[in-house]
Amino acid sequence: MVDERAGRSERDIAVRRRVAETLNRQQGPLRPLPVLMLLGPRGSGKTAFTGHLRQWAQRVPLASIDAEPVGEHGGTPIDVLIETAFQLSAHHDGIPRLGFPALGSLLAAVGTAVDARSREQAVRDMAEALRAGRAREHSYQELQGIVDGVAQLAGLGLPGWSSVVVPLVQGGVRMRLGLRLRRRLAETSASGPGRGATADFLVGVNRLYHGYPAQRAEAERVLLDSFLADLRAAYASGRADRLRTTHCLALLDNADSSVGEAFLTLLLESRERSGRPDPLLVVATARRRPETLVRAETGSGHRPDYRESWPQSARFRPLPAGPLLVAGQLRDLSRREVEAQAAAALDTLPAGSVLPRTDNAVQWLGWIVYEITRGHPAGTAAVLDGLRRMPADLPWDARVHRCLAPLDGSVQPVPALSAGPGLLELLQRDCSAQLARLMPRAAAGVTLGRAETCESLWEGQEPVLREFVGYCADDLRTVPEPDEGLPALHRLTRFLLLRRLDGAPEEDGQEDGGPGSWKGAHGALRAAAVARGDRRAVAYHDLALDDLGSAVDYLRDRFDETGADEWCADLAWLQRAPYRWDGALPEAARDRYERLVGVAGGDPARRAITRLLAAGWITPHPRPDGAAQPYGDPLGDPYAELYPDIVEEFLTLRRPIGNEHDRHVLLRMAQRYERKPWW
Repeated sequence: MVDERAGRSERDIAVRRRVAETLNRQQGPLRPLPVLMLLGPRGSGKTAFTGHLRQWAQRVPLASIDAEPVGEHGGTPIDVLIETAFQLSAHHDGIPRLGFPALGSLLAAVGTAVDARSREQAVRDMAEALRAGRAREHSYQELQGIVDGVAQLAGLGLPGWSSVVVPLVQGGVRMRLGLRLRRRLAETSASGPGRGATADFLVGVNRLYHGYPAQRAEAERVLLDSFLADLRAAYASGRADRLRTTHCLALLDNADSSVGEAFLTLLLESRERSGRPDPLLVVATARRRPETLVRAETGSGHRPDYRESWPQSARFRPLPAGPLLVAGQLRDLSRREVEAQAAAALDTLPAGSVLPRTDNAVQWLGWIVYEITRGHPAGTAAVLDGLRRMPADLPWDARVHRCLAPLDGSVQPVPALSAGPGLLELLQRDCSAQLARLMPRAAAGVTLGRAETCESLWEGQEPVLREFVGYCADDLRTVPEPDEGLPALHRLTRFLLLRRLDGAPEEDGQEDGGPGSWKGAHGALRAAAVARGDRRAVAYHDLALDDLGSAVDYLRDRFDETGADEWCADLAWLQRAPYRWDGALPEAARDRYERLVGVAGGDPARRAITRLLAAGWITPHPRPDGAAQPYGDPLGDPYAELYPDIVEEFLTLRRPIGNEHDRHVLLRMAQRYERKPWW
């Protein structure tokens, strides 16, 4: 079933446009076509987009294969090859049907039982199987009889291919299995099993295929060569040149599976051996860098950052990765794309449903879903679906509080329709059970490197730590932390893991609750920050541990030590410290603010900083101009009700300052909070 959202976003349209540009062909000689690799972690929409391309390209020669289940059911790269050829040979109105006589004949030869004791007798057996080809064309029925008859005489059948081989040989293109077939087979691997008579060559392939692993690999190369030779021949005539206005399209999902990797390796090696262009455009998807891609990168001398394949949000320019490959990473959805999905979700609400209490419900919903998921495609879809299905009379601030709440009993009352557990399971599906169990403690760190180097988080967990290091190096599952540029968790992943950490029980006998608890994890990271003299990180974890006063003390000292630019950067960084839900859904923003601030103490500046830090810790923030946004949680104040308080405190802080530049910086900060963040 095709995801109805697939193909509608600017992202998908941009990738499809790139595919269309490459798929279309002009009359004349074939030009080299790359394998286009689309990379993305789980939930990035790879399979959904492949399904969309499958529907979009119905009028061109098309094959669509998911390589992962092929391998799970004991399949091989040749099974992928056969299914690809079989789907490409389907009939399409207005264009000649593709035939694969060379490949089909080789497959028939591989599946035909011959006398393995004598090559001479084997050649005679194969020649008998092909006897009707000496004088006239095969019909479907005649060829079926030849293949089945020889196989039955030996008590064997074709290796699961009998329903596919004959249509491939016929394929709408009738040809004599004589000189023209020998020419086609001559394009196969130069290191193949000898030349000469067709029957002798086919026997050689048969013996290789059923020989040792190295011999079978050579036979597989010959089969792939014959497949590409058939494709090139189908575009070689003048009539085909006029009628075939598109190349062929092969969609390979899960190309990083073992079978997908092996098929791509065969294909790329065959293209490199022949040095001749063929009309097959391969669009492959993978959630990890396939070894095929890694080797191509090594050959090119550098490792590209495939996030750079998006010079603009609506332009997709895959990066070269070796001579025969281009690759790009499927980016997350932009806020504008999420807003379009939010509009569609609101349109499907039942009659009489309450709407968000804002001046623009679509903008508000698009903004808050984007802030929660950072445009993660699966997360965006799950959150919007959950919000839409909640009771029609439920207010929207209550809806967003529940949409990703845990269902483990750590939050009471247990919310219904939460997408959180399912999304976290999806995002951690490639982690071992041991790493998935320990990942919540890593989410307490600002970056993954901070978590890795905090030894007390990993005591007795060295094997899991090694797997975690591999996770940190996977740039498809991590994002750069804006402040430091180092690997960090995706915002959605970190939010869900922090909710899991919040509900984790404290360990008996551990004064701080143990490293697997909220108090223990943040306490361990705070101690590590103290050891390296990082006062700002100490204040960050103080705030996460509900020690507002210590964090305020740090900011008060910095207010006298540094300029307003640097101080505001420190403030913004601290305000994004995670906070606990304390076993319940988030309380009203104003109530939490008053409870935190109480009666602020100290001099006027410290009192203003206390109120400013507390309000900013609860409420979401405007997006910095031209800058990526660090982790944040918009659920504490979904309607940005505390913005007037923030404006007032920035203006209070600037009054006693004599420096003109610093006064201007604080004024500009106040002005940023005069508009709601979804405007």
